[in-house]
Amino acid sequence: MFDLTIKIKNYRKRRWKLRVENRRDQGSRTVWKITFQRYALYVVGIFVLAFGSAAMIQANLGVSSWDVLHIGMTNWTPLSIGTWVQIVGLLMLGGSSWLDRTWPQLGSIVNIVLVGFFLNWILGLHLIPTVQLLWERGLLLVAGILCMGFGSGMYVASNIGAGPRDGMTLVLAQKFGLSIRLVRTLLELTALTIGWIAGGPVAAGTFISVFLIGPVMQASLAFWRRRLVHDS
Repeated sequence: MFDLTIKIKNYRKRRWKLRVENRRDQGSRTVWKITFQRYALYVVGIFVLAFGSAAMIQANLGVSSWDVLHIGMTNWTPLSIGTWVQIVGLLMLGGSSWLDRTWPQLGSIVNIVLVGFFLNWILGLHLIPTVQLLWERGLLLVAGILCMGFGSGMYVASNIGAGPRDGMTLVLAQKFGLSIRLVRTLLELTALTIGWIAGGPVAAGTFISVFLIGPVMQASLAFWRRRLVHDS
């Protein structure tokens, strides 16, 4: 009887240990799954953003205010659009880090490098066909705006590293006690003005993107955040 009692206790202990180990394994797998999803979302989001930017450039009906600056600078230097995306991004990241007295996040640096790389790659391989008809260019413009907003929401939802414009906006708003909307508007206008002076393409698509990219990004951000929470 005594031996039977000991066996029962040992059996219960083994079952309890197995349950604990299973829970640990499940928890570890869940952490790895969430981490993989976040990094995949980050990279894919940046690619979709770059694809949208390339689509707007190919539509030739006006590009986003920052791409006006990037393209404008290519008129004065032999550097590519993607390279100027990286240069401007690094300058803004360095400026915001200096103002905030903090080191930039690795994810923010990778963001800048990948956007420029993907943009050069997409344009260099002509992944987006050249269209001539106005309605085709209009569709390409809308597709580009949607991709830019959707991709932005994806990489921001991953919470791996904010883009250089997002970081500069937050730092300036906190530093000078201004609203985020006002600071972002001033930054957009500054980039647009400098780009226009440098010969960047300003057209109807430029102003349409100002009003549409934000709402699309907000919807995408909310969607992907819900997905990440649900999967966790």
